[in-house]
Amino acid sequence: MKLTKLHCICLSLAILNTLNILLFTNKTHAQELDCNLSEVKKHSKNRQIAPEQSCQLTKSITASNSSGSPALRRIPNQGEQQFEPTRIPLRIPTYRRSYRAAPSITIINPSGYGAAAGNAGIGVGFQERVRFKNDADGVIGLGFGLGNPQKNIGVQLGVSLVDVSDPFRDGAINLKLHRRLPSDFSVATGVQGIATWGNTDGGSSVYGVTTKRLVLQQDRSKPFSEIYASVGIGGGQFRLEEDIDNGVESVGIFGSLAVRVIEPINLITEWTGQDLTIGVSVVPFRNIPLVIVPAVTDVTGAAGDGGRVILGVGYSISF
Repeated sequence: MKLTKLHCICLSLAILNTLNILLFTNKTHAQELDCNLSEVKKHSKNRQIAPEQSCQLTKSITASNSSGSPALRRIPNQGEQQFEPTRIPLRIPTYRRSYRAAPSITIINPSGYGAAAGNAGIGVGFQERVRFKNDADGVIGLGFGLGNPQKNIGVQLGVSLVDVSDPFRDGAINLKLHRRLPSDFSVATGVQGIATWGNTDGGSSVYGVTTKRLVLQQDRSKPFSEIYASVGIGGGQFRLEEDIDNGVESVGIFGSLAVRVIEPINLITEWTGQDLTIGVSVVPFRNIPLVIVPAVTDVTGAAGDGGRVILGVGYSISF
């Protein structure tokens, strides 16, 4: 019997944009009127402007409102349409705050991403029954990050407590080293169960994985904006079930594909090295970094004794 471990660690970003609108007001001073009027008369005399044109031009400048301010609109000539200002409402675009958490891109498999310094998380996993038994089971995961994977190497350390009825009786320590690469690639290598205590029923699993992010839409709020594809190899729990049963120290291939259906939801399908798992990852609240992952594993029957429902819930912390 091999138990499924659910690891739920999420990185959250919040971006705040500020829109500044500048209003400029120009004022005309009444004391400039006499100077402008004399200039018009001088120009009319030098250029020999027709008397009726000079009269209209003079009226347009000397026209004032009750407060004594000069008019800004001249009297139209014959055949011209009088200018009428149009009121244009000021529309300030509204900004929608981003989700504090991102939906996960794998369910059971590791990915090329990991926690960095200043990020931590806690997750709880549940399965309705374990393989070949009708007993339900759960696991608690704790993790935090070190380093900067964009500049050098990120380190993710985690603890899996595999018996929720007595959390500290059985458990394992997990280690992942991860690095961000150009062109939206990420790579990671790690060990699940680098140290164990009690009866974890999972052993130790060394793996390596790479993840590629494909951008379909620059705006993540639009449907089908991203795809994440992960491919890796590993021993331990990533081997075929028959190799595990027969004690064959082989290497298995695993992979995951996550599609960003809408901003808070990923549709995920993955091969765990033993069987197929299908599920969704949902961020139900915009301002709470909570991720819920319901799924069905052992879908094809290649491993285990039929499909099983599993559920993971994760909460991320940034500091």
